[in-house]
Amino acid sequence: MNKIRFSADPEINYIFHMLSVAKCGYDNAYGEKYRNRYDSADLQCLKDQERHLTVRGGEHCGDWYGPMVCEPVRSKMSVKKYYEETIAWIESGHLKLPDDELHSIIRVCRIMIRYYDDFMETIWPIERERITEYINTMHTVFEESDFTAQAEEFVGVSLPPPGFTAVLVSSVAGGAEAIDITDTQDVFGIDRSAEAEKAFISHEFIIYLLKIALKDENAFQSFENWTLIEGLAEYYLQKIERDARTFQSCQKQADIYRQLESVCGTDAVTLYREASKRYFHGKIKGLETDGLQIIHVIKRHDE
Repeated sequence: MNKIRFSADPEINYIFHMLSVAKCGYDNAYGEKYRNRYDSADLQCLKDQERHLTVRGGEHCGDWYGPMVCEPVRSKMSVKKYYEETIAWIESGHLKLPDDELHSIIRVCRIMIRYYDDFMETIWPIERERITEYINTMHTVFEESDFTAQAEEFVGVSLPPPGFTAVLVSSVAGGAEAIDITDTQDVFGIDRSAEAEKAFISHEFIIYLLKIALKDENAFQSFENWTLIEGLAEYYLQKIERDARTFQSCQKQADIYRQLESVCGTDAVTLYREASKRYFHGKIKGLETDGLQIIHVIKRHDE
């Protein structure tokens, strides 16, 4: 049974819509389409905070990314209400940061509040239709495949309910994707062919299986092991679909696992331990994080 589900979430789409129109981590035709609806000073404010608000897989995680991008959609309220509550919380003195930084956070919140209703009333109906059409295609692709069953068999673990949900958004072409919004939901764009999207989502499904299989290892404790994890996911993906390629940057690591298979078999823990011992060369140069518990957060699809 296929364990990959699809969702078109308006709250998640709104946040990435605003990042895209502000060229904050994303610079694409989608943002260009809607940019003239917004006050240029508001867009510049978001752009000025780009380093705080954005991530790059295995390289950088902005210190506002968790509380200002992920948490609003994890909360039980609308993102508009979340930003309103955040302002009230800051103004009550609960967040101890320099005054200029608090002012900047409050201004970002107010911008996100200001345009929420317009997006939901005017833009979301248009984008929802585009996303729904894409979802229908991807749903058929996965329902006609036994990929998830094969992936679970190779990795040796099963993904528990509610499974894995690919949340599709229309605004992230050319930028960071594969975003862990919750423990069961990842964000993906809709600008690839069905074949390329299937490979990308399949890779991420395997990552979620590896989080279970390697739970007692050091794999997801820091970004240091990022390329080895990605390589292991690619190795399993290519065991299932021989010609699949998603991240060119980790094909060397996938080759390492293929070489180790004759010695270690296909067991995830054994392969990971042996690869770590033989081929791990220390921290990724230039890695920056803020201590957020987001280990597998964002990736770009390498065409």
